[in-house]
Amino acid sequence: MDQEPFHWRTAIGYKTRDKIVVRGYDLNELTGNVSFAEMAYLVWRGELPPANHGRMLDAILVSMAEHAFSPSSAASRFVASGGVPLHVGVAGGMLALGSLHGTADRPAELFRGAVDRMERERITLEEAARRVAGEARGGGQRLPGFHHPQHVQDPRTARLLGIADELRISNTYVAVARAIEAATEEFWGRRIYLNGPGTVGAICLDMGFDTELIKGVFLLSRTVSLVAHTYEEAHREKGWRGSANAPIVQPLDLSLQRPEFYDGPRDRALPRARQRGA
Repeated sequence: MDQEPFHWRTAIGYKTRDKIVVRGYDLNELTGNVSFAEMAYLVWRGELPPANHGRMLDAILVSMAEHAFSPSSAASRFVASGGVPLHVGVAGGMLALGSLHGTADRPAELFRGAVDRMERERITLEEAARRVAGEARGGGQRLPGFHHPQHVQDPRTARLLGIADELRISNTYVAVARAIEAATEEFWGRRIYLNGPGTVGAICLDMGFDTELIKGVFLLSRTVSLVAHTYEEAHREKGWRGSANAPIVQPLDLSLQRPEFYDGPRDRALPRARQRGA
């Protein structure tokens, strides 16, 4: 039986010995003529963005690029302290981006669900938002995209929403995010504010991104931070984060690993039946 040789198929790009083509455009024509944000948009979605979408994506990538110490940057630093190459430290930080950190896709799913519910149940956007907030509160669930453990009001939110409004990008999903935030006052007794990743989720939905690509937007942006934290850890610290002579107590210092900080089983002998030669 004749078999076709294996090959990848892709709509993203191709290359020859003399040419690289991305989504139909010669890479050299793109180089110097489009921004990195516009290039990312093209690679992800297949077309160059409208001018306002390109500016918005650029603003998002800047806003999410660095957030000081967080689970991902701390993870990159711990991995880097073992003396690994740069990319390994970055990968370690990436693996810390989960459902509670670096998630713009989960709030996007929440907002999409609220809009679907509005259309399905033929209710107003405000009522759909109220039901989403009320059910989360009643079920003791988190509202993805709202509240931040290090901020009362995430300082990135107002800036990004202001740019989205100015560029006429804000639409149904930004509106539902704002409505859910307003509805939290009724059920929590205080306002639970939209955070940065939640804002990114709403804005990206209004730009037509699907939720998986919204996760990719955050990953691309935060890679900038993880490279910096990995590099700095490798070049400024001695490794292991455990020097007893450091001016501050380090996370791996033995003073933080004393028996009083251990709450597992008491010291015990291996059962005789398990001992070799017994």
